[in-house]
Parts: sequence; C-alpha cells; structure tokens
Amino acid sequence: MTYSAAALAWAKREADRPWANAQHRAALECLGALEAARGTLALDERTPDREIRRTADMRADLLRRELDAWASTTDAGTLAEWLNARVSDLGARPFRWPGCDRGDPPPAGALGPMMERARCALWWRRQLRRAVVRARETGGMQRGEVCARRGQIYCTDDTLERRRERTAANAAMLAATEIENAAGDVITLAQAAEASTANKAIRRGELMTRIRGCEEWSDAAGLVGIFTTNTAPSRYHAQTMHGGANPHHDGSTPRDAQQWLCKTWARCRAKLQRAGVQCYGFRVAEPHHDGCPHWHMLLWCRAADADRLQAIIRAAWLADAGDEPGAQAHRFKAKALTPGGAAAYCAKYISKNIDDAGAVGAEGHHDTDHNGQGDMLGHGKAGRVEAWAGAWGIRQFQALGQPPVTVWRELRRIDGQMTCGAHPAILAAHAAVSRDGARRADWCAYMRAQGGPMVGRAYGVRIARNTDAEPSRGRYGDEQPPRPVGVEHAARIGEWVLSDRKEWKPRGTWAQPVGSRHAPKVPGLGVGFRGLCPPRTRVNNCTGGRAATGLTVRQIERFKAQHGRLTVALADIQREAKPGGAATMRV
Repeated sequence: MTYSAAALAWAKREADRPWANAQHRAALECLGALEAARGTLALDERTPDREIRRTADMRADLLRRELDAWASTTDAGTLAEWLNARVSDLGARPFRWPGCDRGDPPPAGALGPMMERARCALWWRRQLRRAVVRARETGGMQRGEVCARRGQIYCTDDTLERRRERTAANAAMLAATEIENAAGDVITLAQAAEASTANKAIRRGELMTRIRGCEEWSDAAGLVGIFTTNTAPSRYHAQTMHGGANPHHDGSTPRDAQQWLCKTWARCRAKLQRAGVQCYGFRVAEPHHDGCPHWHMLLWCRAADADRLQAIIRAAWLADAGDEPGAQAHRFKAKALTPGGAAAYCAKYISKNIDDAGAVGAEGHHDTDHNGQGDMLGHGKAGRVEAWAGAWGIRQFQALGQPPVTVWRELRRIDGQMTCGAHPAILAAHAAVSRDGARRADWCAYMRAQGGPMVGRAYGVRIARNTDAEPSRGRYGDEQPPRPVGVEHAARIGEWVLSDRKEWKPRGTWAQPVGSRHAPKVPGLGVGFRGLCPPRTRVNNCTGGRAATGLTVRQIERFKAQHGRLTVALADIQREAKPGGAATMRV
C-alpha cells in the first residue's frame, strides 16, 4: 500500500495533537518510517511506471544526502567501491572503469560523473525500469508464461504492452519538439529520426545493401558462404521445445545465454586467428521459443578453409556440455550457400527482426525442418522480437570483419564538391556510397576502396575528428569524445574532407540572430563549415574580391588566427586550388 506525501504530512501533524494517544502516535510514526524506507525497498515486477518514477526521485535524493556525507571524508577508491555496492543494492547496474575488476581506483575525472549519475532521478528512472522489466521477464520464464508453444511468445504481454506505450509516448514527444539550426531551418525531432537509421525501413535497407555487397565481393573473389545456427546449452532454456519446464534449467536468463554466446565466439575468433583462417560476414541474434537467444551467422571464407572454419566453431560450441542429449545434433548446424543466394536467403531473417517487411514468406524458416517454428517466426512478430531484445539488452545485428559502417554514413553527408583533390580512396568510397539516379549505393565498391574485408583496423578512409576543439561535457560532467568533422585517409592524416554537419538546438534557444547562410563554421568548432568552396554555390553566391577557393582573405586569416594548427598558407591554398573545384585543407 502506498501513501501520498500529503497523507504523510497529515499523519505527522495529527501525531502531535494533544488528544492523540500513544498508540495512535506509534502507528503514525510506523507509517512514516515505512514510507521513508520505500526508497530502499526492491521493486516488484508489476510495479507501475508512475511508482518507478516516484521511487527514482526518492533514491536520487537518498544518494544525494549520503554522497554529501561521504565525499568529503573518503578517498576516491573507497568511495567508488561503496558507491558501486550501494547502487547495486538499490537495483542499478554498478559503474565500470578500466581496471575495476582488478580493484584499481577510477581514473581522474571519472568519479565525479559517477556521483552525478547517482544523484540524478532520470538516471535512476532508467535503471529501475530496466530492473523491473528483467524481473518481470525472469518471473514469467520461471512460471512458464514465456513459451511460444503454450504461452506468450518471446516475452511477456505486459512487457510488450509497456514498450508500445513507451514508444507511442516517445513518438508524441519527438513530433512535438522543434529544433533549428544556425541558418534558421526548423524541423521536428520526428523528422530527424525519420531520416536516420532509427527509421526501420532505412535500417533494413542498409543491412540488405551491406549483405548484397558482401555477397558480390565474395562471388568475385571465389569465396564460399556458410550459414550457421549456434545455440546455447540446455541449462539456459527455461522451457522444453513442446512446452513444460526444462528440468536442466539452472535459473539463467536470456542475457546470461547471450553472454555465453559472445564469450564462446571470442574464443573462436582467437583460435581462428592462430590457425590463419579468415572469415567475415554477419551475426543475427534471435529468440528461441522460450526467449533464450540463439545466433545465425552468415560467414564467407576461402573454399580451402571452409571445413576447418566449421570444425573450429563446432568444437568451441561443444566444449561446454557437449555430451548432453541433442548437443551433437543441434548445438551447431552449418549449411553451405550457393553463389548469389545469400542475400535472398537472409532477407527474411533481417526483415522479421526489424519490421516484418516480407518476412519468412513461402520459403519458410531455416529451423522449420527441425522444430516446426515456421508459424511463430515472422508474420507480425517483429514487435515482440524488438521488445525481447530491448528487455534483455541484446544486440540483434553485428557485422564481422568488414570496414566500419560509421565511415559509410559520414561519407553520405559529404557534398561531391568537397572531395575535389582528395585521396583517390576517398573519391572511390564517396562514389560508392552516393546514389545517382537509378544507380544505388554499392557496399562492394566501398569495401574495395577501404582495402577489402578482413583487414582489421588497417582500412584507409577514417573518421576525422577535431581534437583541438575544447572538449564538451555531458549532462553528468564527463568529457565527450571529439565530434566528427568529416573523413580523412590514413596516408594523409590531417587532410580533412569536411561533411555537411549542422548544429541543432531547441527552437528559440540560439543566442544570436539566425538566418545568415554565408558565414563559414567548422564542425565541432561551430558546425556547418562547408570547407574551401568554389564560387557560385548555394553556400557562397558572391564572386567579387574572392580567391579561387571561394573564401575571402579576411575569412581565412580569421580562421588561421582562431585555430593555430592550420599550416597551409593562403598562397598554398591558391596554388593548389583547381578552377571550379575546392582545395584540400591541411589541419
């Protein structure tokens, strides 16, 4: 039973009345003590969101008072150890830093942000929501409610409904929030999200583009494709395949199973590297009938290494409880793919885990031949898969051995005029990511510009970051990484090809009048700089008194004065600039 703050205030006030007897006062004092202790009690799996928010406020206030008493009298290592124990007792995940497993104290500057998080009600709200949803899912698994055969598919109906409510509330907030940039352009956050990979259609399209590009590269290089199914030992499954409690289940959660899968794959990678077997591809995490995750992996390798690759993965997956019934037959399965068929075969796996667009279809599911799961996969279940992954913090898709997609996305922000005079690899990569009429973006050509797959961190085109700018601070005071400003090539560090980034703020919060579209600004140092642009562009429509680069001498001198690492002189810029093109700027 809960009591409002007004009721508690009334109770305490009434306890001081002259006519209140001792028993009445004792009852009211007990009531007040119970209400005060609510900030430290564990939340029930059915706790409503309004109660979670209220408890978060109470725990933030509690930690604020306790930290104020501890911070001035305790060294950093002891304080961090106490703080981790305290937040863990109250239902939050403990903080981590390099060396924390060895007992090392947090590095300088890390303890302050940790304390600020512990004092923040919003941080506690996120932590408690996570704890409640996982307690709810764990209880549902133990009671046999989460089972595709006889219960609720992948996750409980309550978790699915709460996620839908949260998604609708977030969508309403995004649609009602307007932002603007320095040029005065106004959009809503919903429009911004719609143009990003938060849009499920864009996310699915990008994944399919990458799979198709990998397949084209493999077919051209004579590599072979292997599709695998990797499952966890039976102790991670709460329910049997046909329904009913699994007698071998040891209480593990789907997150425990995901950690086992990740750890086993890490051992595989190490052994494959020692054996000289290279592979690349994708990994997809999906739920079993009872919510326990399993993996599908699409891997390409040389034909001579295919058997050895499968043998190493099989040995790693059977090293743990490999003698239990069914392990040899079902723990690891592999299927060779015909050339040109990987993208079509994997399309249903991508779709049914994102938005059900074209999921499964007549070709069925890879597991259908073995356990008859065809009906429960696809066909509108993507929402439940998404809720399952969000509840347990499971990453659904991961690329293996490929060039980074972050560079691909940054290249798509770069105007073609900015690449004039850039490294040939940047030119090739930019052409690969750009769409021109009927020509689509080409992940295979992008991999070729980056040096191909399976090169580790030796890829050529990289994100350029402005390390000279004053570091920004996050909400809790921790230092944020330098913001991207464009791309650069590993052979020409410092030669930036700047991307078209704009700084957005809530509408009406700009300190100076907006509307000027001529003043150049450097991303991260004032976002929106178009680089050294040719005259008569949409950025600069004036020609009088301008150098071949499109910037006045005064603008360049001002930039050099503000940012001391600009080492290319004005004469060099004018000499390197091409008529109608843009010079390369070395910073």
